[in-house]
Amino acid sequence: MKFGIFILQPQRDGRKPVREAAAEGIQQVQMAEQLGFDIAWFAEHHFSNYSLVTSPLTAAVWAAPQTKKIRLGTAVIVAPLYEPMRLLEDIAVADQLSDGRIVLGFGAGYQQHECDRFGVSLPDSRPMMYEFLDLVEQAWAGDGPLEYKGKHYTIPPTHFGVRPVQQPHPPIAIAGMTWDETIQQRIARNGWTPFVSAQWKPASEVLETRHQIEAHWNAAGVDPAGLDLAVQRFVYVTEDRKEALAAAEHLRYTYRIAHGFRQGDMDFDRHVIDSVAVAGEPSVEEIAERAIIGDPEKCAAQLIDEVRTLRPGHISCVMQFGGLEIAKVMRSMEMMGEKVIPAMERELGDLEGAGARAAAE
Repeated sequence: MKFGIFILQPQRDGRKPVREAAAEGIQQVQMAEQLGFDIAWFAEHHFSNYSLVTSPLTAAVWAAPQTKKIRLGTAVIVAPLYEPMRLLEDIAVADQLSDGRIVLGFGAGYQQHECDRFGVSLPDSRPMMYEFLDLVEQAWAGDGPLEYKGKHYTIPPTHFGVRPVQQPHPPIAIAGMTWDETIQQRIARNGWTPFVSAQWKPASEVLETRHQIEAHWNAAGVDPAGLDLAVQRFVYVTEDRKEALAAAEHLRYTYRIAHGFRQGDMDFDRHVIDSVAVAGEPSVEEIAERAIIGDPEKCAAQLIDEVRTLRPGHISCVMQFGGLEIAKVMRSMEMMGEKVIPAMERELGDLEGAGARAAAE
């Protein structure tokens, strides 16, 4: 089991400069590398203050010379929003410039707001992603040209001048779509990583998602023992109760925006999204209790339960969300390294194989 850092670069008040948000992202990536985290993931969102990362590959290439060994992931490239051949070239260049540290996370997208502005039909987004994944699998598989004819993409015979360092392509993770038999069986057959977001749900409530994925693997004739599940969590470590509640409020704000995008129901002031309550949402106090927010002992206990219950191969930590101040985020990360991870290791042993050992118990 390995940890990752997820870089969202939020701009809650609509005023934080892009350079400042990006610099705060790099601070987190460099700290994560010091703590031994495996991957730094970069988001992709457009036309709102939810995230200022519009191109995860650009962010990864920018981070590469400012880091040494941490892998650099896209979480996720919203594939239908791209011209596929340009994207394939950009992937190869990014892997070359990072010395083979790119990890590819792909998603079909879920925001009508974004699709409308890229001229993409949201119902077409999944079929478009299926075809794009065909292109990824075929682009660098041999010495011959790539040639493809599908419903959405037709590519004449093409030789690539740039190929990824990692052959035939960097590792691949696919976000969400756990109900989608087509994509989950493809993940299983290719040995890719399913990537799910757990928000503030306890591990016991996410277990059904793992079972759903395992069922798809069984249907594909692939042993789910090889399932390398990645789980995304919002994490904030603090011994100050007021700070914990403030972090929970920022998480609620982030959830409200994401929910609004999914429902297509947002109020904008220019690009800034208003925080609109969601029916049935928990209180700030409940979010602080359920999410991995609070003192090191609480956070460690929840993450230990996560490993034992879900047996993930990877936990992606969103540590700056909403309007959290970077100084407090960095202190939270320090406490993660100083207290939370050591507590997990005392209880679980070496975290590298903790998920596998939990499965065997």
